[in-house]
Amino acid sequence: MADEPEEATSLNERLLDALVFAPAGLVISAFEEFPKLAELGRHKLGVQLSSARAVGQFAVRAGRRELVKRSEVVRHHRKPVPGSPPGPTGLRSIGTEGNGSTPPAPPSPPTVAVHVPSVAELAIPAFDTLSASQVVQRLDGLSRSQLVTARAYEAGTRGRRTILSRIDQLLDERA
Repeated sequence: MADEPEEATSLNERLLDALVFAPAGLVISAFEEFPKLAELGRHKLGVQLSSARAVGQFAVRAGRRELVKRSEVVRHHRKPVPGSPPGPTGLRSIGTEGNGSTPPAPPSPPTVAVHVPSVAELAIPAFDTLSASQVVQRLDGLSRSQLVTARAYEAGTRGRRTILSRIDQLLDERA
């Protein structure tokens, strides 16, 4: 019977450990480790996210250009209806010779807000006046965030592949 209080104490301690101390320790550890975990995630996924953003921006720009090009083709393949005022309402498709119907106007290209940093935000002075080889020479000294900003600017403006490729290499090396 002398063993019963010791077993009860041991059981009580195990329950306290399982229900109070372990969860409390987990919460405390999570708060202490959170910045490290966030930095690790940023470090591992930052390059992929910036690359995905640049690819997305490129796709949107290319799609917008294609839509404008196709809408111009549609506009140029119409001819005026005799006796009608100039403008979109006085146009008909080439294929509607006999019925005089006017097809609907093509949709205007969508506008998409794409953030392109200003040249003043870049860490390389006179970035937009430098040749690609001059920019590439200056990239090695930039921090990760400065590289991401430079990449967004270049992708949103001139899109020089030499610069974009070198920035991607440096971002991959620093990942």
